[in-house]
Amino acid sequence: MLKLASAFRPTHSAWNNGNRRHISKSHYDETVVYKYASQKIRPVSLGQLLKYRRLPLSAENILDSVSYSQAELPVRLAKRVISFHRLPFIVGTNPHIARVYSQYYEAFDRLHAFPSITELDAEWGFTRALERQTQLLVDVIPAISQGFLECKQYMPSEERTSFINELIRSRIGLRVIGEQHVALSYQFRNEQRAARPTPASRGDSVDDVWVGAIHTRLLPARMLEQCAQMVQNMCEMHYTTSPGYYIDGDVDETISYIPSHFEYITCELLKNAFRATVELSNRSNRSAHPPIQITITKGEGYVGVRIRDQGGGISKSNMRNVFEYSWSSMQESGESADDSGSGSSMAGMSMQTNLALQQGIGGPIAGLGFGLPMARLYAEYFGGSLDIVSMEGYGCDVFLKLRSIEGS
Repeated sequence: MLKLASAFRPTHSAWNNGNRRHISKSHYDETVVYKYASQKIRPVSLGQLLKYRRLPLSAENILDSVSYSQAELPVRLAKRVISFHRLPFIVGTNPHIARVYSQYYEAFDRLHAFPSITELDAEWGFTRALERQTQLLVDVIPAISQGFLECKQYMPSEERTSFINELIRSRIGLRVIGEQHVALSYQFRNEQRAARPTPASRGDSVDDVWVGAIHTRLLPARMLEQCAQMVQNMCEMHYTTSPGYYIDGDVDETISYIPSHFEYITCELLKNAFRATVELSNRSNRSAHPPIQITITKGEGYVGVRIRDQGGGISKSNMRNVFEYSWSSMQESGESADDSGSGSSMAGMSMQTNLALQQGIGGPIAGLGFGLPMARLYAEYFGGSLDIVSMEGYGCDVFLKLRSIEGS
């Protein structure tokens, strides 16, 4: 008889170039995974990320970076593998969840097998493998969401939320470490090919603002302008209308941050503001959409962003749900990604396909319920915060606080 509470102990299988290949599970395999998983992870050090700011990069810098990646990534991947072992058996055997498990095991299996790297040729081989494995884990979130949607009756909500939170936090850390090293490795080789002059003889180049994947003089006003224009276009596409927006405050302030993180967070927040504004206008027959106000403030080592809309706010009864996975105001209003008139372009797509689009910047305008909780995790990862103040019947103020990676 099947016991729902028994732990998931799968046979490992992995993916290679889209074709499934079998990795036999042995006592040795499990012993190695548990050996790595028992080690402590080192939180992503802000100093580590900006350790090589003084350009040009040297071979010693790259070998030091790969040493950190080699030491840290297998431990983090092993801990994710073990977390799947602890799932109830019937949850772990769900095909979507089992596939993600296989992807994490393959990433661990490939990366931990590299011997200690002391030469640039070996580092380049590791970097290319790391780049491939990072890309293979891109679709983790939509697959996990589909799996837990199908298995939600077999796990309490609190346990599902805890598992997803830890998976996403771990995924952020893995990508930060991996993408930072990959970016540094490419940057080093580009510098070598260009035979760049010494720092003393160089002017202030555009390239000099990058340290791997980190932009050391990111201009939030410019990023917000780009994100707002993109969301405005999405809104036009889905609703055939869109509110305006304006950006005020400390518009010349800069921050050291990872642009893709900033872009993901702010696009999710703007999508909510634009959608709510249009939908309230449609319900209330407003003659014109009130504009979205985007205000930037600077603080000691951080930048604040407030996004203010007049989209009707969130009811008190729903405020406790806004950071829960798979909850959406569209669901609350009886709409879905498939039957909403405003979201007709998403009709015929599975939830997994829609979520895959949503986790990219150009995804659907709303309806899947992963945007806000993921945005908050991204904001909190480097010590920031994300808070919502709702005035029911009027609108919302969303407060985003991001610490400068350099100033933290």
